[in-house]
Amino acid sequence: MISKINYLTNFGSYRQFQWGATAPFARRNLIYGWNYSGKTTLSRLFQIVTEPDLLARWPGSQFEVELQDGTKLNHASLQNPPQLKVFNRDFIERNFEQEHRAPSFFVVGADTINLRNRITRLNEHETRIKAIRKERSVSLRRLQSELDTLRTNHARWVAELTGDKTYNRTKLGADIDKVKESPQEYILTDGDLEAKVTLVRSIDQWGHVDMVCAPAENPATLLYSLHAVLQKTATNEAIAKLKDNRDLESWIRTGLSHHVGSSQCEFCGSAILEERLAALKGHFSAAYEDLTAEVAAIVAKLRTANVTINLPDQRDFIPDLRLEFADLKTEVENWVSWATSVVGELATIAEKKQLSLETQLTCTVDTSRASEIDRIVEDINALVVAHERKRSQIDAERRLAKEVIEKHQAAIYYRDNDVPGKETEIQRAQNMVEKAEHLLSAIKYERDEVNAQISRHSVAVSKLDETLKFLLPDNNVSVVEVDGGRFEFRRNETPATNLSDGERTAIAFAYFLATLESNGASLDQTIVFIDDPISSLDSNHIYAVFALLTKKLEPCMQLFVATHNSELYTLLKEKWFVTQEDYANNKRAHSYHIRRYLDADDKVWQSSIADTPALLRKYKSEYQFVFDQLHSFASAEEPSLHEAYTSPNLLRKFLEAYLGFVKPCVSRWSDKLDLLFESQVDQVEIQKFADDASHLQGLSRALEQPYFVTNAQNIVKKVMRALKAKDLPHYTSMCTVIGVEP
Repeated sequence: MISKINYLTNFGSYRQFQWGATAPFARRNLIYGWNYSGKTTLSRLFQIVTEPDLLARWPGSQFEVELQDGTKLNHASLQNPPQLKVFNRDFIERNFEQEHRAPSFFVVGADTINLRNRITRLNEHETRIKAIRKERSVSLRRLQSELDTLRTNHARWVAELTGDKTYNRTKLGADIDKVKESPQEYILTDGDLEAKVTLVRSIDQWGHVDMVCAPAENPATLLYSLHAVLQKTATNEAIAKLKDNRDLESWIRTGLSHHVGSSQCEFCGSAILEERLAALKGHFSAAYEDLTAEVAAIVAKLRTANVTINLPDQRDFIPDLRLEFADLKTEVENWVSWATSVVGELATIAEKKQLSLETQLTCTVDTSRASEIDRIVEDINALVVAHERKRSQIDAERRLAKEVIEKHQAAIYYRDNDVPGKETEIQRAQNMVEKAEHLLSAIKYERDEVNAQISRHSVAVSKLDETLKFLLPDNNVSVVEVDGGRFEFRRNETPATNLSDGERTAIAFAYFLATLESNGASLDQTIVFIDDPISSLDSNHIYAVFALLTKKLEPCMQLFVATHNSELYTLLKEKWFVTQEDYANNKRAHSYHIRRYLDADDKVWQSSIADTPALLRKYKSEYQFVFDQLHSFASAEEPSLHEAYTSPNLLRKFLEAYLGFVKPCVSRWSDKLDLLFESQVDQVEIQKFADDASHLQGLSRALEQPYFVTNAQNIVKKVMRALKAKDLPHYTSMCTVIGVEP
């Protein structure tokens, strides 16, 4: 069920409506409002909820409808709406095509055969159209395949010409779109084409060149490391024979590591004297051993030092940079040769240190050229940067040349293969296929419509006629079948011409009720909104409508009835609400009042939905409510334009009711004004104000009168004073009802 309308803006007179603290909708909802207050506009919102396409008629409108389960439907999202049926003025217009005829889609039983014959003819037509579609589809595929093959072959040729293996039929198609307006402008001369092709192809050998890194080892750094070792010394209790024979010394050094804590020779098994072990340990002292290891490490480092540089191939460079690179390459080779020699000398000195651990040594090797390599590497990398920059620029020229070639080839292809003619032929075949598809869709739609008519016709006539006789028992209006699947309204066996607005409304309402349960719909799953089922000009059917609303629509999941008719409003109020509780809202039913008011700032009409005012809710008629509105206007120190604009209509309502009670024998209310006013001038003034001003079609006429508000208030005051003077008991009683001092 629908719970409330959270907001509604720019929707007719609902310009800035917010639900606020108004009670949420119940299962039964009674809505009262005068003509033009916004009832029909509200019903159209309910229509949009179930028919979202209607929202296009309300550009700029926004709304949010909240359901009882918390689901929210708004102008941007109307998915899965509840099942909702709306009866309003739009329904009457849509379902009353002519003066005495219901819509053509009402089908009676006698015409079922004609409808089924129509379906047979539609099926035969569908078979013929499908055959045509198949034939045209085959032709379309053949033409498209031929054109695609031509494009594929030509694209392959362009790819070979430019060396771009990604160029394909799709890219050729894009190029054709660019040149087809004026292909001749893109066609090159043979000389220009050859030059562009040469440019594109020649650049392929100039690839990317990586930056160069300095050598991993530098002679100056190696010299620094060696110098520190050369300055170190280590002493021991040298054994002369070992000192003179370094190989023997190395062998014994290794052997000692296998005899720690042992007094027996691991080689021959003989005993080793303590004195001999002590002498050997004295020869190999710890400091001596550490220095030996350090010198050995520097020797190994020098013998494996890498002072070479990985250089790019000279042919990788753009030609105008190759000579300069060749010179730098020679410098690198010279430096590497020098560095290799220097490192060799350093290694020799390090090996010499191995034989003189007890002595400090000096190194006189010249490493002054060591830093030259940094400058050379920097110069080479500058060439690499220049190469990449020029290569990038040339790539741009190459890309441009490639694009020109591709457009040239697209223009040649377009011209030489009569592409416009082939595309026209393809489009013609495509149009035929699409036309066949549209015809098939139309056939399906019409067939569905006919089937829907067949499913509805059995209910329409019987239910409509039954309800119509209940609504119009004294009018002798009935519904009968006519040719073509329509039915006709008749009065006393003749076509019912000149139907009154009340009869038209009653007929449309009867049709609405007859369709509520069509196509398997269930009332207990349906929300129904009824807007003014009683015509303003014909109120003879109030009790019949009341009976249908309270009996026929009782099973509805949720029911909304909006009316301006005070009699119908009172009947429903007494049915759905409890008199002893002053007709207050209850669990099953709520009542609301739609108020139309004039915005003081913008001078535009606005509508709002609110809980029913106490006076309108408590009493059986609107008489007390109207008196309250008039009395408030007459007593206001600063009356508003809205109060003045609505006062003529309210005054007429009040005088019609009051004078009708006092003098019922006279029909026209204006002929009874002598009961309140003795002066003929006063009577004419009151009558003209209530009659003419109550029919103002807009604010313009009111605003054209500079004293409209003041004059309106004075006239209402005059009526209040006359009522008090002529009928004080009634005036006092009414003041007591509305809670003011007489």
